[in-house]
This record gives sequence, structure tokens and C-alpha cells, in this order.
Amino acid sequence: MLRRIAVITADGKYFGKMSAAAEDPETQFVQVAPGTPLPPASVGLIAPTAKQQPKDVLEAAIGLARRYDELLYLLADVVDSQEGVAPGTSRRVQEHAARFAAALGLPPEDHLALTRAALLRGIGMLKVPVDVRFKKEMLTYDEWALLQAHPKLGADMVANMDALKDTGPVIRTHHECYDGTGYPDGLEGEHIPRLGRMMKILDVYCAMTSPRHYREGHATHEQAVKHLKSERGKHFDPELVDVFVKTGVGQTPEG
Repeated sequence: MLRRIAVITADGKYFGKMSAAAEDPETQFVQVAPGTPLPPASVGLIAPTAKQQPKDVLEAAIGLARRYDELLYLLADVVDSQEGVAPGTSRRVQEHAARFAAALGLPPEDHLALTRAALLRGIGMLKVPVDVRFKKEMLTYDEWALLQAHPKLGADMVANMDALKDTGPVIRTHHECYDGTGYPDGLEGEHIPRLGRMMKILDVYCAMTSPRHYREGHATHEQAVKHLKSERGKHFDPELVDVFVKTGVGQTPEG
């Protein structure tokens, strides 16, 4: 997973040396002036003291970023278990999100927001009672309204977390529909953030092609793509569906 290291320094040459010293293609470096807030999803790296080697400081920062990733994956696994889906489901969505981001040539900041939101898109479900989440009978109006509030609940949960606040808009809008029939805000077309429109496609595709507690079996890649095409311009952004299908984002060895 792409990660971000914020090099806290006003010295452009030092920043250049630190970023050039890294040999990790999954790490993005950004220069941050001292006293400036760190960008979302970043680990801060400050200039080493005379007793420290720059390479050692760099390796420590990358190691810390990887531990943050591990905690994020752990949280995603908790969300999956609470939703009753197969272990690793959100990790699979994240893998597809990374491919979708690459297919569209997204800049690193959008790539980071999308892939982290893929892991945490259902975190608001943790605030929905278990008896509502797993109810087999028809939901009441109030129960359905609570279930539909989970994207907003999830966005609110990460809104004040510096490392995750950029995922909030994606989490909030991943159930909005291109034709305005989605929830929680009924946004339409390009009023829905682009990353949210991407996540809508990813979420539906992965839900259709993965086991779920409320149905038997699951769709094939071909069946899921057929559905995406049938809802092109209705539930889904038509141009994004075209990219998803044309570049084979969902066509992986795992399906």
C-alpha cells in the first residue's frame, strides 16, 4: 500500500537527499516546513542529530509507516468481522482500489485517500446495532434509516483524525448514486466527489463477487461487469465504469 513520509525541513537539499536515499517504491515523500501541520496519512521525519545517520532515521520512519498500515489493516479486519463478511474482504477492495487509481493515473494524495477509504468504508456500521445489521426479517423504517446513516456515521468517526480525515468524504459518499437516488445525502452526478463515485463502483463490484451472509453464492466477474454496465449513468458514473471495465480492474487471479 502506498504510504507517505513527511520530511520536516526547510532545507530543500536535505529533502532531496532523504527522498533519493529511499529504495521503497511504495513510499511518497513530501517536504513540510517546520511548524506546518502534516498532510493526511503521513508519518513525520525530522532532520537527524549529529549522532544519527540519515539512513537510520529514514528506515525508522518507513518502519513506523508500515506499522500504521498494519493497524489500518487490523481495523479493516474488525469492520469485516462486525459486518459478517469473509475475512480479508476489505483488503480485497483496497487492492482493486489501488488498481483503479493506477488506471486513472490518480495523484498520490487521491490514491492514498481512496485506498484507505476502501479499507474503512464500512466503519460506520460499528455504530449500527447488531440486531439491525443481521436482521433477517424486513427492516422497519427507523432501522432502515439507521442503516442508511452508516456512511455519515463513518465519516464523522474519522473527521477529526489527522491521518484519516481525507478518507471522510469518500466514506460518506460511497453509497451515493449518479442519478441522485443514493444515500445519505442524495447527491447527484458530479456533486458526488470523484473518489466517492469510484468507491461506489468498487464497493458494488466487490460485494457482488464476494460471499455475503444474506445470500447464497456470489456473482462471477462477468455477471458483476454486466450489472455495472446496466447501471451505467444511473447508479454509476458512466465514464468511470468504462475505465473500470476497459482496464480490467476486477480481472485478477483472485477474481
